[in-house]
Amino acid sequence: MGDESLPVFVFGCVSCGKTVAGTEKTCPRCGASFEDVKFECPFCGELVSPGQTKCEACGTEFASFSSDVSDTSLVELDGSDYIANEDAPEPSTPPEKESVEYECPNCGKPVGESDAQCPHCGARFS
Repeated sequence: MGDESLPVFVFGCVSCGKTVAGTEKTCPRCGASFEDVKFECPFCGELVSPGQTKCEACGTEFASFSSDVSDTSLVELDGSDYIANEDAPEPSTPPEKESVEYECPNCGKPVGESDAQCPHCGARFS
């Protein structure tokens, strides 16, 4: 019963999204370590260690959020959650495909790469 007076706060596991008590050192689902992980204050964005019960920058007390979640809650990751974990890989984005434009030699208007005929003037391509 003595533990009930301690503030409780939660955050999402940076690996699997499971809601984890802020006092946990590893994720009970996937085993990810939280030793060097920090999370963002939901109000000011300041990086906060899991052991802290309130944000030193804005004073937000994290215990007030614990009633909104349960042990089975999941946190949806959007990629920005990795900012607090310096060891996490950067999300990769596929390189943009270069846009190649073709021009009809007859009228100078744009045509598609696979067009056999200009849709503007009717010129045929070989």
